[in-house]
Amino acid sequence: MVWIFLSPDFPPNYHLFPWHFRQGGGVSAGISAVPASSLPPHVSQALSWYESVGDLHDTEAVIVAARRIAERFGTPHGVDSFNEYWLPLEAAVRETLQIPGPKPADLPAFQQKSLMKAFFQKAGIDPIPGQVAQDLLDVERFVATHKLPIIAKPDKGVGASATFKIASPQDLSHFQKAFRSGYLLEKYITGTIQTYDGLVDRSGRIVFAGSLEYSRGVAEVVSEDTDIFYWVQREIPPDLAKIGPRIVEAYNLRAQFFHFEFIRSSEDGRLYPLEVNMRPPGYPTLDLFNFAYDIDLYRLWAEVIWSYPVEAPTQASYYACYIARKQQIGYLHTHEEVLRRLDSRLIYHAPTNPLFRAAMGDYHYVIRTPDREEMLELAYFAQKRLTL
Repeated sequence: MVWIFLSPDFPPNYHLFPWHFRQGGGVSAGISAVPASSLPPHVSQALSWYESVGDLHDTEAVIVAARRIAERFGTPHGVDSFNEYWLPLEAAVRETLQIPGPKPADLPAFQQKSLMKAFFQKAGIDPIPGQVAQDLLDVERFVATHKLPIIAKPDKGVGASATFKIASPQDLSHFQKAFRSGYLLEKYITGTIQTYDGLVDRSGRIVFAGSLEYSRGVAEVVSEDTDIFYWVQREIPPDLAKIGPRIVEAYNLRAQFFHFEFIRSSEDGRLYPLEVNMRPPGYPTLDLFNFAYDIDLYRLWAEVIWSYPVEAPTQASYYACYIARKQQIGYLHTHEEVLRRLDSRLIYHAPTNPLFRAAMGDYHYVIRTPDREEMLELAYFAQKRLTL
C-alpha cells in the first residue's frame, strides 16, 4: 500500500503517521518544501520516499511530485496532511490521480460554516441561528432580528482569525468599516467550549472518541492576546457522547479523524454545535489524548488504514492539560516556581512555535493528573497574574 504524506516535517509530531504506516509494511511517500538534505533524521527515517518541491502552495508542482511517486510505486491509496490548511491541496492531488477520499467538490461541506448547519440539522441538532452577510444591509437586518451581541466570522476560515464579537453600537460601527462580503453572522452564545474528537475506521465505526474543554474561547484569546489552558476530559459528557456520533453519521465519515466544536451555554447548559473539522485536533493536542488515554493515536490511525481490528480505551485515565503563557503578561510565579509546583504532574514544557503563539502562547506546560481539581489548581497557579 502506498500513502502520500504532505508536509510530514510539520507540525513536528506528524512524522509519526508515516512512521507507523511504514512499520506496517506500506510505502510512506512524503512531499514538502524542505530540501531532502535538510529533513530532520527522524522524519527521513519515517519515510520510504521523499519529494521536495519549492513551495507547497504550488499545487501543480505538488501534483507533478505525486505523479512521480505514482510512477515509481503505483497509484497511491491515500493522501493526508492531517492539517486544515492543506485540505484543498490534498483534494486536488486526489482528484488528479484518482485517489479515494474527499475531492475539491466535497470541501465546502467540511470548510464553510454556513453549510455545516445543514449537516447539524440532518443529525437532529439545532444549530445557532446565523446567515452569511453579502452586504451591510444583511448585517443591519440580522442585528434587528437577533439583537446584540452577535459574532461575525469568516464563513470559511482556519482558527479564530478575523473574528469579531459585536456587543455594542461602537463594535458594530468598527465591524461595518472592516466588513467584507461572506462573513457568517451568528447569535452570540455565552458559554464553555467543548469538543468531540475521534477516529473512524473504514466502515464508519468510531474506534476512538474523546473530548476537550477550554478555559476560554480561542477567538477571545487571539483578539485579546491573552492566555489559555485546555484539557482532555476523563469522561465525555453524556449529551456530547450522544450528539457527536450523529454528526459523524451525517457526514458519512470513513477512515479519518474528526474534531467537532461546541459551546455549552452558561445559561441553560445546552450544547450548540459550532463547526466541524475533518482532521485531528491541531498540534500538539493529539498528544494530549495520547497522554490522557495511554494510547498511540498515530499508530491507531495506521492500524485503521491497514484494516486491523482495533479496540481503543473508552475512558481516559487522566486529565491531560495544556497550559500556555505569554511573554507580555506579568505572572506572579516564575518559570522555575511553576516547574517546582507542577512537579511529578509535568510531562514536558517547551517554547511554542511562533506560528501558533496567538492562540497557543509563547511557552507551554503539559501536565496530567487523575484529579480534576488538582489539574485546575495547577493551571491557575501557572497562569496567576501579578497584581498591583
